[in-house]
Amino acid sequence: MVRRGFILSALVFTGLAAGCGGDEATAFPPGLQPFEAVTVPLPAATPSDPHPEVLVTRVGEGADYEWAQGRGYIHAPLARVYEALRDPEVTTDRRRATEFSSTPNTEPEYPFSYRVHYIVRELFTIEFDMSWRLGPIEGTEAAPTAVSGVYQKTFGSSFIDVLRGDVVARQVDANTTDIEMVRHIRSAGAGGPEAEVYLRDKFNSILARVRGQPLPRY
Repeated sequence: MVRRGFILSALVFTGLAAGCGGDEATAFPPGLQPFEAVTVPLPAATPSDPHPEVLVTRVGEGADYEWAQGRGYIHAPLARVYEALRDPEVTTDRRRATEFSSTPNTEPEYPFSYRVHYIVRELFTIEFDMSWRLGPIEGTEAAPTAVSGVYQKTFGSSFIDVLRGDVVARQVDANTTDIEMVRHIRSAGAGGPEAEVYLRDKFNSILARVRGQPLPRY
């Protein structure tokens, strides 16, 4: 079921009469455990590259949310990918946000954390917070062999019921990282296709950052 627009395509009919909805807090379960196992295969090797730098994606619909998964290779050491994931500029959905700001170290019990405050202005304005936490799940903080980042909408507009996901990056060799991503969404006017776009945008932003290039603009 394809929906257009991040928030507002369904709200044109329902939201204007009801106002902009209320704000709500959503509990963020503790830990760095990914939300689900990724079933998307890694990109197939080519004659010239055993680890093609592309992202394979899949979308689907469950009982409570729509989802997207992605998996691919990045031609950079895990340490550089981990550094990129710790930057809110890389992980924020800049395609959808009209404005955003970030607050670091919001959950100091984790190696890295931050909260991103989104403002989306279309027919009207909604605001919400996305909380991120990151850390190693294999190896150590000084020498990780796999890292995880989990995120979730933790406060804001009730028009977004579910918005959460994770990214896991694993060392393949000294110059190659295997990255897998998941995104769940249940929101007026958005679903699996929008989640897939976000995964591709994030993958491209990571590529740009590890290559020392400007982030994509939307």
